[in-house]
Amino acid sequence: MKYSYTAIIASILLISVGCTTTRTTDTARTGIEQLLISNAVDQTISKTALPDVMGRKVFVEEKYLDSVDKGYIVGSMRQKLLSAGASLVDAKDASDVTVEMYSGGVGTDNVESYLGVPGLTVPGLPVELPEVRLYEKQSQFGTAKIGVIAYETPTGKMMFNGGTSLARADNSAWSLVGIGPFQEGTVRTEVNRSTGATDFTARVANTIDFGTTTR
Repeated sequence: MKYSYTAIIASILLISVGCTTTRTTDTARTGIEQLLISNAVDQTISKTALPDVMGRKVFVEEKYLDSVDKGYIVGSMRQKLLSAGASLVDAKDASDVTVEMYSGGVGTDNVESYLGVPGLTVPGLPVELPEVRLYEKQSQFGTAKIGVIAYETPTGKMMFNGGTSLARADNSAWSLVGIGPFQEGTVRTEVNRSTGATDFTARVANTIDFGTTTR
């Protein structure tokens, strides 16, 4: 019995099995972690006092600033100095004023808590009760403590002591009897303001994304 080419091809397609593999990768640091630190740095720099640098040549000394995201911290200070009327120079010898930065702590912390019943194993019986979480909350914090002093470059004489400024950013996600996560905090507010999202739409987007959350 003869079959047409079309029938043969159709038969092959019906019994064929296809497979597609998608490879995904993650950066070494999550976006939320980086936003926690940058948000805390933004708050700290905004509270940091500066000397009168209007029209003066300023060199930013960063060798005592040993912290994560050092480039962002220095860049934020340079922006603030330029906004204050300073003329930034790359060589210390060419400056009138040296602004020296140092850090007392720049990093993140995580806190997890829940209200419910922990998993239990019944002694003597092959029975194991699962963990039940009625309420759970995951919170991440970013902290930045930065200090600034300024001195006359030619003489090394201090002209300004800005002391230290400290700020903290936060991002939290909580769920109630499996409903959530509901997100809140300074980072969430910044993201919503920049993207035009709302807390509700952000929660729905996270839920649609196969129920995954950033850890």
